[in-house]
Amino acid sequence: MLPRLRPGMGASRPRALPRLLTAVGGPGPAALPTTALRRAVAVMFAGLRACALIVNVALVLLWRGWYAGHPVALAAASATAAWSVIFIVVALRRGVGRALAGACVVVAVFLLAGVRWWLPPDLVGDPASWVLIASSHAMVVAAWCYSPRRYLAVVALTGGVAAGETALAGAPSPASAVIIVTISLLARYLLTQLRALAESVERELVAVAESRAVEIDLRRLLRARRDRELVIHNAVLNTLTGIAWGGGEDEELARRRCADGAAALRGLLGEQDTAVGAVPDGDAVISVERLRSLVAVEIAAGPADDGDGPAGTDGTDGTDGGDGPDTSGNTAAGADNGVEAAAGAGGRRLAYTAQLRRLTCRTAGLWLLLLAAPAARVWPYVRSAPLAVALFLLPLAAVALAGRRLRSAPLARGQVAAVVAVCAMIAMAGAWNAGGRGGQVMVWPMAAIAPLMMLVTVSCVAWCWAAPTILVTAIMIISTLAVAPGDPLALSHLLMALYYLWLMQSCLVVLRSLVSNTVEARTWAGRSGQELARRARLLDQARRRRRGLLDSVERDVVPLLAEVAAGRLDPRAQAVRTDCGRRAVAIRRLLYDDVAVHGAIGEVIDAAERRGTLVSSQILGGLDELPAPVRGEFVEQLHHALWAMTSRRVLLTVNADADAASLFLSCPWPGGRLPPAPAGRDIDMIVDVEDGQLCVELRWPTEPRPLRAASA
Repeated sequence: MLPRLRPGMGASRPRALPRLLTAVGGPGPAALPTTALRRAVAVMFAGLRACALIVNVALVLLWRGWYAGHPVALAAASATAAWSVIFIVVALRRGVGRALAGACVVVAVFLLAGVRWWLPPDLVGDPASWVLIASSHAMVVAAWCYSPRRYLAVVALTGGVAAGETALAGAPSPASAVIIVTISLLARYLLTQLRALAESVERELVAVAESRAVEIDLRRLLRARRDRELVIHNAVLNTLTGIAWGGGEDEELARRRCADGAAALRGLLGEQDTAVGAVPDGDAVISVERLRSLVAVEIAAGPADDGDGPAGTDGTDGTDGGDGPDTSGNTAAGADNGVEAAAGAGGRRLAYTAQLRRLTCRTAGLWLLLLAAPAARVWPYVRSAPLAVALFLLPLAAVALAGRRLRSAPLARGQVAAVVAVCAMIAMAGAWNAGGRGGQVMVWPMAAIAPLMMLVTVSCVAWCWAAPTILVTAIMIISTLAVAPGDPLALSHLLMALYYLWLMQSCLVVLRSLVSNTVEARTWAGRSGQELARRARLLDQARRRRRGLLDSVERDVVPLLAEVAAGRLDPRAQAVRTDCGRRAVAIRRLLYDDVAVHGAIGEVIDAAERRGTLVSSQILGGLDELPAPVRGEFVEQLHHALWAMTSRRVLLTVNADADAASLFLSCPWPGGRLPPAPAGRDIDMIVDVEDGQLCVELRWPTEPRPLRAASA
């Protein structure tokens, strides 16, 4: 597995983690889960406040006769509406923080403390008031922003003020205080669950980012080390190839170059031992907050190219720069992992949606049980007591029956229609059973409709929930207007029932969207973790293989060079020349030390040498940095060119980086013989014969770009 980072190995660079969450496992999440949650909550709170603003204005219009004679109350309502606009603007532009939550709490306490001056006498202590909406909204915002201790203190303060003012006003029950506390605690529970879910997914994403950061730094370390080796390897390879070609006639020069090569290889081998020891295998000392900030920057920035390349451009297309011999097995393993990831994603999505359905069912049941208090309070005023009992028990029975189905699957169409029919019946029967005191009696039957419709919403796909909700809304409006068309209290309760109906459905839709995004992010994190683990194994195989090749060089090549340099072997002897040619192959394998390059170019050169072609290489960079199709065409054209150059001495020069590459082949060419025909798809191929010398150039991209100068 990959080693972890030490401080300073890459965690301190502000943009040093390119594509941490986009280069692995397919397209990554658009934002960190906690960031997405904060944005969604801010939009949701702004939407709730906008709905509260509409209800505020509507209630003032319903009671316009009373407000016309109470300018102070009208000013308070107008100021509350203005504060709603301010809250919406700030929440959408800057998000919801502690300062904004504190301002909401101050406004709520102020409104509750003067409720006797702001509301008509019939609405004091009644749930159908804009003061209650503003106070409940403030408690929901506080539930999101404050710590548990501070939040409980705020709830106690607000609930106490509401109960005290209701008692001073002589209201029959502290309904406002009970509603505020209940909504506050319920919101705290739901928001805490959402935050915990988002943070758990984010921890998985940070772990993926950490692994990706380690991989990038290690790849850069190995690539930089490989660039340092190339100069030495090129010199040693050319020395061995020159002796194999018969270039040892100048014995003094040959011995001097062998001495230099042996010394350079010994130094290189010593550097390898030091470098390997410098890469720790212990735990990383990386700030999680630092990684989280870097990941957030990279998600916002999107894909960028730093030379490590996305999938398919740096050997990650099933090979990933590894040197394991069984690349087909690795590809098959990747495909199997993809199938397993897809199956895991489906199972995870089913589990989360089932959990959301169960949570919705429990919330609806709790809401209906809390309606027992207002139902008992209006019991003496109903037209039919048995009908009132039925209106209380029917929603509970519907929730119980629907809950059995929702444990395993969403409601079927027929079951959805049955729930909508129950809601319609409650609206019509509740309005009729109110008799002449509709404003006081209709509050609890209408309040039972919103949680029942949540069972429909959680079972519907996309926006299919809107149609039945609109139908139920129309029935509620028609039923109320038929019974109490001019009663402002009844219309106020209708307005509040509609407010909670659409509020609860909208919040459930937002919650479902967040859960869906969380499932996608967690699935992506799991898939990315598997991919990084696979790539880590391949990279570890490459490192072990390279270590073995270096050991081979130390065991075979260095002693040969030392013997020639010391004069104990004659560079002109045929046995020495043959041995130098064989050792040159080992050096070349180090030059092409990865599956994509060694398994292609290296083997093409080996095959050419088995046919009698002598290849001298000069390498700067590696084709492993190129896109896979371009790299494949380079290998194909090199194979054709070397096949045409059989039994000749060929000089091969490779000059490549992540943005451009060129490959030159040069060899003697007899006059009158046709050279290889130029051919190329993604690369340019230029063939030229001059003064008995054949030159073949392969170049990518087709437009010339400056390349690094090759070292001699």
